[in-house]
Amino acid sequence: MIDPRWLSTWVQPRHLDESTLGEFRREFASHPARLLVVKDFLDERVATELSRFLGAEATFEVVHGLYSSKDNEASEGVWRRADEQDRFFRFARLTGVSPASRLSRGVREFLRFRAALLDPRFGALFEALSGLSLAFPSLNVHAMGAGDFLKIHDDQVGQRRLAFVFYLTPGWRSQWGGALHMLDRHGGVTTVEAEYNSAVVFDVAAGTRHFIGPIAETAGERIRLTISGWLDGKR
Repeated sequence: MIDPRWLSTWVQPRHLDESTLGEFRREFASHPARLLVVKDFLDERVATELSRFLGAEATFEVVHGLYSSKDNEASEGVWRRADEQDRFFRFARLTGVSPASRLSRGVREFLRFRAALLDPRFGALFEALSGLSLAFPSLNVHAMGAGDFLKIHDDQVGQRRLAFVFYLTPGWRSQWGGALHMLDRHGGVTTVEAEYNSAVVFDVAAGTRHFIGPIAETAGERIRLTISGWLDGKR
């Protein structure tokens, strides 16, 4: 059972009543990729604070990946010398907070939200959305700018069962790229645009693969910001 009173601090209350959750579960179960997209998911204040923190106060480090590398990561030099077909990803991940922001409201709000996502009560919401039995969440915070990408792969690592992504860049436009493309086992493709304050969840065990389209140079200095992660299946 979910705790609507506690969750309404973080998630818009209209998504939390049992009839709406039932509709979400049916949509998730019937989708060929076992995928669900919910728009205007987070409380407006929470989404605004997270977006502001990630865009103005957080620090990120660019990382590079090769299909052929152990754990997929590689130094920038090795990545640049590699064949284009072997290049798996380039994006930035959260490393910390700028010195001037260490005691800011944004930092406090981000830490509170991170703790909430790791709370079993948030896990219960993911179970209610998907109908799956879940445990042990893990989190990522990523930024993608012009030229960044993540090529085709699946998330079937260890006990992972449900993936989730929250999109946190206000005003992001589809022509700037960065859409999630989900390929189901029947050959269908579902495209999820990086629309601000939308959430996507999908079943890692559904036999799907996916990729994130490259960020176009026309994005300029704009950054695609996300908080994402996985929940393991209960054994």
